[in-house]
Amino acid sequence: MDWLIQRPIAHRGLHKGSYIPENSYQAFQEAILNNYAIELDVRITKDKKVVIFHDKNTLRMCGVKRRIDNQNYADLEQFTLNNTQQKIPLLKEVLELVDNQVPLFIEIKNYGQVGEFEKLVLEELKSYSGKYAICSFNVEVVKWFRQNHPEIIRGLVYCDLHKFGINFFHLVFLYRLLLVRPDFIFLDYKLLDTFLPKMVRLFKKPLICWTVNGKKKLAKAQTIVDCVIFENVKPIKKDRT
Repeated sequence: MDWLIQRPIAHRGLHKGSYIPENSYQAFQEAILNNYAIELDVRITKDKKVVIFHDKNTLRMCGVKRRIDNQNYADLEQFTLNNTQQKIPLLKEVLELVDNQVPLFIEIKNYGQVGEFEKLVLEELKSYSGKYAICSFNVEVVKWFRQNHPEIIRGLVYCDLHKFGINFFHLVFLYRLLLVRPDFIFLDYKLLDTFLPKMVRLFKKPLICWTVNGKKKLAKAQTIVDCVIFENVKPIKKDRT
């Protein structure tokens, strides 16, 4: 699994403000051209299509408020991202674009019942021969993959839980780590000064930091973690392997 940390990871593709929207076909093209791995987010529509979109609704990116899971894909096709010509892409379209040129990190945005969503993602991935891993904040999602498809590389995404009123984030992290036994960790940059990076090292898991968006953050992160998820900064690319 060395490929997990061989290239910096473009957060939602290599986007650039409103010019190249996040999680857009164009952002993924740019990441491929620059030899970066890609992190992207998936959700499912009302008619069970797997789309690439971060937010639960379209307000921030499309200017009109519609819940992704309450819309058929044909409805979403009417919207554009950040007033560009870019549309909300399907996962299958982006898999065809990437075609094993760079690794993919697929974050599953599922905070409801686990099972159907994950099977739909797997259906799209079954004929994909490129390098990919799945990840999620939701421990139930990561646990589902461990129990049902342990051959798929899986990661746990973990953030600063203080904003949710959870103070014992060290213990929560340890519990989730032991529960889902991930292959790698996506750790919030805000937690680099805590004990968590050392805890990850004890378990000998690849440690990847998100989201690094400045030169000072990049310099700091690179002394602590194995790889970074970045935006608005240019990390040093390793040789293509």
